[in-house]
Amino acid sequence: MTWYRFPIGATTLASLGLLACDPGKEVCGADERKVGGECESIVAHEVRLNSVGFLPDRIKRATLVGGSGAFRVVSDSGEVVFEGQAVAAQTSPDTGEANLYVADFSEVTQTGRFRVVAEGVGDSPEFRIAPDVMVEVARVLMMGMYGQRCGVAVNVDHEGTHFHHDACHLEDGLLDEFGKPNQKQPALYGWHDAGDYGKYVNNGSLSLANMLFAWDQFPALRELEFGVEDPRGLPQYLDECRFQLDWLLGMQMEGGGVSDRVTTRTFDAMVSPEASVAPRYMAPVTSTATADFTAVVAHAARSFAGFDDELAAQYREAALAGWEFLKANPSPISGGDGLSMRFTGGYWSTDADDRLWAAAEIWALTGDAEALEMFESKAGMLVIDQLWDWPNLNNLATFTYLLADREGRDPEIVSRLTTNLGLGLEQLRNAALAHPYGRDTGLQYYWGINGVVARTALNFGVYDQLVPDPKNKDGIAMALDHLLGRNYYGRSFVTGIGHDPAFYPHHRPSVADSNPEPWPGLLVGGPWSRDANARQATVWVDAATDFNTNEVAINWNAAMIYAAAALLPE
Repeated sequence: MTWYRFPIGATTLASLGLLACDPGKEVCGADERKVGGECESIVAHEVRLNSVGFLPDRIKRATLVGGSGAFRVVSDSGEVVFEGQAVAAQTSPDTGEANLYVADFSEVTQTGRFRVVAEGVGDSPEFRIAPDVMVEVARVLMMGMYGQRCGVAVNVDHEGTHFHHDACHLEDGLLDEFGKPNQKQPALYGWHDAGDYGKYVNNGSLSLANMLFAWDQFPALRELEFGVEDPRGLPQYLDECRFQLDWLLGMQMEGGGVSDRVTTRTFDAMVSPEASVAPRYMAPVTSTATADFTAVVAHAARSFAGFDDELAAQYREAALAGWEFLKANPSPISGGDGLSMRFTGGYWSTDADDRLWAAAEIWALTGDAEALEMFESKAGMLVIDQLWDWPNLNNLATFTYLLADREGRDPEIVSRLTTNLGLGLEQLRNAALAHPYGRDTGLQYYWGINGVVARTALNFGVYDQLVPDPKNKDGIAMALDHLLGRNYYGRSFVTGIGHDPAFYPHHRPSVADSNPEPWPGLLVGGPWSRDANARQATVWVDAATDFNTNEVAINWNAAMIYAAAALLPE
């Protein structure tokens, strides 16, 4: 299973503008960092764990490289609060390491700052144990989304560094594809999709959906603050969702259909957002984009009700217009031939799963019996995916159906889908417990795998709403542990947080600005290789030119935001 954002075979460094990188930002090696203007080697910790920290009542594990397996947990005052013997792991098939131990210190529930000290190995980075340990993770990840804003000036302050870009892409988007050369329909705001500046309805809708599910399920998000300058009377988190919705509404055309994306003809060089001045075009209407738009805007109508009823009504009207378009056009609409050659990015997919998601959301919003029948008529063939991303959004349809507070569902379908979800999660938990680095995706590696690891949290979180069980939160915690340092590198995959975090993401604002540090709160895609014989977990390259493993994307960030939100204090 490999999901590419763009045709790899046709992509070169020159066509991506990577040859325009500021050489001053790329002078250190992959195992070095620039400190005070000089390159210094990274010292890899051989005690690898979530260097941000753990909840007192959740699972706590570390991976030890070598030694005898004996370890202790020591507070910052020097008190030994736990001693144990780690379990020797079998040779790791994705790293080749034969000397790993898994140390479990879940019994430690006292709060404070600690290190794991392993006999014959050394100390771990310092970490916290506290009920609010994920607040900072959620806050910094949301700063990452805020930093992706398009169409406005952005200012972010993090750990003494100020990040800024000016307003950008104010001329979106040209209507040449609609037979209207030099005319435009305003499609402003929203989030830049990834390390590039395109905006894609498919991925943008998935990203927003992850965040709206989190908003609905985890009330602590109402108090989360991360620096939004003008939340317009809304909680900051919901206002960030509103900013993406402002753009999505601009993508809907007369008649209810939705333009697939707005992008340049080719990728920009590694320039700042305001220096990206090539013309940007609205792609033709596709049924996939229309269905995804319809689904997420219908969901937003429910999420915003009671916070901004005027916006909720606007979202409802737009969603219903999209639904009427889909009913009037039951066959797939691909937008025509050659679109992938005229626009940047990938995200080309069939529309059956997207239509199913739209049906579930329209039913949840309105009680539309036809929409419910459309979902339930296909529910017998549904199998909930444990590892999923933008090409298949059936899970979003299923989760909406299972969580909806509305009468009329078939109890047998509800029972079957709930059972199917639970069985899949048992497999994920077992995979995480068995893997020496707690990775619930096992040996699956492909583009953006870190985002897929994070997105397993949505499966766990939905199931926990239906069948509450502490094991569900443990599943989410292990995924976060892996992303925040319990991995082959002993490093955080999120810029600006955790031990020795990713430093050179494939992210144009981070390359183009004058700060040595990258923009904070961005989850990089993670290790994978096209070489099937490679040790897949060992091929991550922390370099801006390595878009394969070190690009960032809003769907990965949004998935990790959900995961962190699930572990916020209730």
